Amino acid sequence: MNWKILTLTAILCTAFAYHAEARPDCKAVFPNEVLNEKVDAVNLPFENDAELIGRWEAVDFVQSPKDFNPKQPNYNPEELFLKEIIFLPEGKILNSRSTWTKGHILDPQDQTDELYELREINGTTYLFRQWKSGDYICLGKTPFYYVLKKTNGIRMDDINLSFKNDKKVLGKWKTIDFVFNPADFTPGEKNWAGELYMKTLTFLPKGKTPQSPYINWTKGKVIHNVDQTVSAYEIKKINGKEFMFFEWKSGDYTFRGKDPAYYVLERMD
Repeated sequence: MNWKILTLTAILCTAFAYHAEARPDCKAVFPNEVLNEKVDAVNLPFENDAELIGRWEAVDFVQSPKDFNPKQPNYNPEELFLKEIIFLPEGKILNSRSTWTKGHILDPQDQTDELYELREINGTTYLFRQWKSGDYICLGKTPFYYVLKKTNGIRMDDINLSFKNDKKVLGKWKTIDFVFNPADFTPGEKNWAGELYMKTLTFLPKGKTPQSPYINWTKGKVIHNVDQTVSAYEIKKINGKEFMFFEWKSGDYTFRGKDPAYYVLERMD
């Protein structure tokens, strides 16, 4: 039997299980199959793995790690259901209900313990992650593996900055545009067609903000103490009116190494 066909089945079954809010109903998913349901232990203590933290991009899907050949992958990455995984410190995974501990990726709802291992091949480190789809959960089949390659670590800025006052920034600012470079902004013309995620930004005396207890500011910079980012701001006068250009250090900056874009704000009366 062609194992690539089985692989595609595993991906499709997993797509169902991965987005479900609870463990899949095996009888409903596989009404004509003999069930052999699996339940893994998921209450494992946390053990750190510094090499794991960062962004990993899926490059292949294989029956076993020994089947992976970097020069001849079985799949084009665009065909893969899983595109990337971003492992955060303290066992967290970005935008996922799953957690991790060294050697394991744990899903408390599907009740799966997916083993992972790091292997160096031709000078490149790859992550081999078991993919416990509905075929494993409901039928007890041996899981296949996603192969991922590390693309970036996590960028963290130096947030230990002393407070310097800036009377010009005090007050409430309203977002009016979003640009990839301050030079792209023209008053009265909107670059960003979609809805603006950040609506306002308020600067209180002594480096405080009402946005969050984890956000404070010093002259020229806004500090996010949880994300560990320092976003620069600059106030420019254009045609006699003040505008603020504020760096937006999203996940693209933190996890994908991209340069930040900018919110454009104007002072509210």
